Amino acid sequence: MKAQFLANLIVAIAEWLARRSLRVQRLLNVIFERLYVSKWLNQPPAAHPRFTPEQMIARTDTFNAASDRYFAEHEDLPFLLGKPYTDTEHFARRLFDMGVLAHWLRLAPGDVVMELGAGTCWLLHFLNRYGCPTIAVDVSPAALEMGRELFQRDPLVNWDLDPQFLPYDGHRIPLPDGHVDRIILYDAFHHIPNQEEILREMARVLNDGGVVAMREPAAGHSRTEESRREMDTWDVLENDIDVAELEPRALACGFSRMTVVPIDLPLSIEVPASRLPDFLAGRELRHYWALLATAMQSSTYIVLYKGEYQPTTRSPDNPRARIEPAVKDVRVTAGEPLELRVGLTNTGDTRWLSGAPDRRGATQLGAQLHHAAARAGIDADWSRTPLPHDVAPGGQVTLNLVLPAIETPGEYRIVLDVIAEHVCWFGERGSPTAEVPLTVL
Repeated sequence: MKAQFLANLIVAIAEWLARRSLRVQRLLNVIFERLYVSKWLNQPPAAHPRFTPEQMIARTDTFNAASDRYFAEHEDLPFLLGKPYTDTEHFARRLFDMGVLAHWLRLAPGDVVMELGAGTCWLLHFLNRYGCPTIAVDVSPAALEMGRELFQRDPLVNWDLDPQFLPYDGHRIPLPDGHVDRIILYDAFHHIPNQEEILREMARVLNDGGVVAMREPAAGHSRTEESRREMDTWDVLENDIDVAELEPRALACGFSRMTVVPIDLPLSIEVPASRLPDFLAGRELRHYWALLATAMQSSTYIVLYKGEYQPTTRSPDNPRARIEPAVKDVRVTAGEPLELRVGLTNTGDTRWLSGAPDRRGATQLGAQLHHAAARAGIDADWSRTPLPHDVAPGGQVTLNLVLPAIETPGEYRIVLDVIAEHVCWFGERGSPTAEVPLTVL
């Protein structure tokens, strides 16, 4: 009784001080946050309620057969073929997950994407429409046949991208080494009993610099009522993902780095407009931090890297260039073509890709023509000069520009900027441009 009285008194005093001092409020928030997260982090991972790791691996083929039976005997085919639209309860969740995975995969049209545990292939159906060659891999031939039907039902599917539907035996992925650019798993890895074997296979078929992204339920998933029901009904494996335990295994299986993305749908909170300044000042972050910690107990976004990830102009991170014309100004006679020598240095973190200008990410030096005294340009696509080869970060290249003749005498400006075709002008991302005054006599 006395202890409870003292506890209530301490809480009351703390609340009174917090209302009168922003510093005390922030201190109490920090204490709360540390205690909240520490309680979760200090919980040891519980053993699976039914199987030891050795028993799971021994039952690999049994679990895989159960997965095929799940799809072959599922009574609601329209629901499976209509996902994510028919999954009305989790519709927003599915779209949110897709956005997170696509972002951290750094997806770009043209990337070869394999989905492991693709099921009915609804996610790859989206990526086909985005412009990615897709490869669906699953232990269930029945699921892949549904996926093929889903693709065939859509007249807008791009069959030129040659979507593939590959059943596998749950042990070896039927693809050559280094065949894919990206691998995606959506609520699939926790169904895999022989995880180390499959991690090695994913690392094998992924090219150097490739990325794997997965969304999986967090610890405790195997003990939920829904998981127990699935295991009882279909004999499938519902497992837990312990990221601390997964990381060393992934590194031992051929990956160079593993990260976790601490975000989830509940974090998209509403803040009253009148309290937005307080939120931006950090005075309302206690609630946000609690949501973050709670979210990470329910789902996990995991990213695996093979080798050193190198962003390219197909999906750039921070594209920047130093543009150095060989002359400070140019004088030319009206009607005569103009030549200009320009040095480029890649000062960002993104590899500049060369190639045909109709390819996404092909990098060129663009020259825009402006009147000397006017902000508006005369021709934003006046000239573009392709790179002779790819340019890595820190690399340099010199280009000889042959610019169109100008018939009208006057004072002009040539604005030089690098462009990743079908992606962006570097100047739009904060990279400096260069200007050369031009006099036409």
